[in-house]
Amino acid sequence: MKTPSPVVLMLCLAFVCSGELRGQTDLDVPAHPRELSFGRVAVALPSVDGRAVRLDSGPLVFLAEDHTLPLVEIAVALRVGSFLDPPGKLGLASLTGALVRRAGTAELEAAELDVRIDHLGARMDSFAGIARGGASLSAPTWVLEEALDLFGEILRHPGFQMEQFEAAKDNLRESMMRRNEDPLEILQREWEWLMFGDRHFSTVPLTIGSLEAVTRQDLVTHHRHCWRPENMLLAVSGDFDRKWLLPRLEEMFADWPADDDPAADQRTTSTVAWPPEGPPAGVGAGLFHVEADTPQAKIAFGHRAQPGLEWNDPDRFALEVVMEVLGGTGAISRLAGRLRTAEGLVYRASAVYEVGTLWPEYFQVFFDTDSRNIARAIDLALEEIERLRTQSIHPRELEVVKQTLLSRLRLSFDTAEEIAGRFAEDRLLDRPHSYWESYRHGIEQVTVDDARQAARRFLLPEKLVYLVVGRWAELSQGKPEGESELERVTAHRVTHLPQRDPLTMEPRDRLRAP
Repeated sequence: MKTPSPVVLMLCLAFVCSGELRGQTDLDVPAHPRELSFGRVAVALPSVDGRAVRLDSGPLVFLAEDHTLPLVEIAVALRVGSFLDPPGKLGLASLTGALVRRAGTAELEAAELDVRIDHLGARMDSFAGIARGGASLSAPTWVLEEALDLFGEILRHPGFQMEQFEAAKDNLRESMMRRNEDPLEILQREWEWLMFGDRHFSTVPLTIGSLEAVTRQDLVTHHRHCWRPENMLLAVSGDFDRKWLLPRLEEMFADWPADDDPAADQRTTSTVAWPPEGPPAGVGAGLFHVEADTPQAKIAFGHRAQPGLEWNDPDRFALEVVMEVLGGTGAISRLAGRLRTAEGLVYRASAVYEVGTLWPEYFQVFFDTDSRNIARAIDLALEEIERLRTQSIHPRELEVVKQTLLSRLRLSFDTAEEIAGRFAEDRLLDRPHSYWESYRHGIEQVTVDDARQAARRFLLPEKLVYLVVGRWAELSQGKPEGESELERVTAHRVTHLPQRDPLTMEPRDRLRAP
């Protein structure tokens, strides 16, 4: 007998299911997300006990075995990044981090290294950002020994070969040339400067001058001083036998090349304090505009985050609930629900409060919209913020949000890779491992009163900074400065920020709206 095709079977199943649904008369579809009902989320958090091993050669290793698939993941993390860049050589740490993997080794040309990695069916990468960097290995279990040898060679003896070094700089030049093409990139850049200024290592822009000043020898020196085993954290997960693996890791990091005495002005992880000093205060409340030829205006408004919020502060958890209600990614987002779904004013809307892991960051509401709608959209967003500050959220709304956050917590420890990585990140950031249990308990304990008090403490309308990227003639709807609806809603007269040269970031002539 001929077997029905999968397509026929799926059609039959769809027909049967649709018939069953049509036959149901008591199907209850909630009219609003806050009417949703969830079972309580059970969150069982893994313990760090027995997972951390300090190797004699220096690195601290976090282990999480999972024999479901024949695959091993190793992530190496270090406290390296832009905070170690010397004056005049911004980009040194990030170039070093990128080229540890991409520019060959002392023994292998870059192309040959790529072939060797591909032949193993493995993946290897490296990077450095603002205040962290590292490398990663993903390899099938049956080639792990050979992959470890190759990975160790990359970490220990990166080649920083000139062809790849110059290619990386060329790519950065091309990227810099396109800096002013994306309105969202302009918004993020100018927002960071309004919040933190443009002289902190986290916000100072890469320029053509600083890029040209970085030499290959700078990369060699930076790697020798900063990419050292005693500075490394490892997160190892997957299908491995720890009794076999730990001795192999000892061998990989043993006899690491000695670090000769760095020069007095050399910035290294041993000469620069951790955590790095945070950025200074930015501008005060106001309305700022950057001219850009874009059909959709981009808007961000908010203020600096408040300092002094400790990892286990109960207000931290109440604030997380508030932000999920205001503009989170779950079922309940008042901004998305009102501005996008109900009013049709914006294409997307979100809100975040970046408490920060190393220093306080910022509260920000973001959306993009037609220029004619921006004042109305801001007005409604401010209403939603004020509602959170003055009115209690609905108890069902609170419950949905709490279960959403707890579900995310559970998923953040869902795999062995996430478990090992999370515990390694705890150590990197000096975050207590107990934070996750405190988070679970803290979210469960948040009340509607806690949420309202957190909104009043952390969401401060009098400090709001507004940044708009778009065509001012359309944003102001042709009205003179000081009389536009946008200025009325924000209660500030606009300040036009300069457009900037993409290579030097120096201001061009300030653009004044006609």
